[in-house]
Amino acid sequence: MIKANVAPVVFAIGVLILAMVSIAVVTQVYDFRKSFSYLQTLRQDEVDYEVKWGQLLLEQSALTQPSRLEQAAIKDLKMHTPSQDELIIVKP
Repeated sequence: MIKANVAPVVFAIGVLILAMVSIAVVTQVYDFRKSFSYLQTLRQDEVDYEVKWGQLLLEQSALTQPSRLEQAAIKDLKMHTPSQDELIIVKP
């Protein structure tokens, strides 16, 4: 008689444990997929930032070329090379 009452209880406990483990696995898989998706987004952002950084470096090198600086000084600032009369030599 005792065996007949124990079997359904053991079966119910087994089913309950199986259900809890199944829910835990589903939760872990969901968290993994969410984290992996976020990682992929961060990797794409990294690639985008590297491309932008390269573009900014090219722009910086183009803007700091001596010929461009000289043209900007002449055009925008109305600067010119001083003549001999305009040179002042200061001795220490």
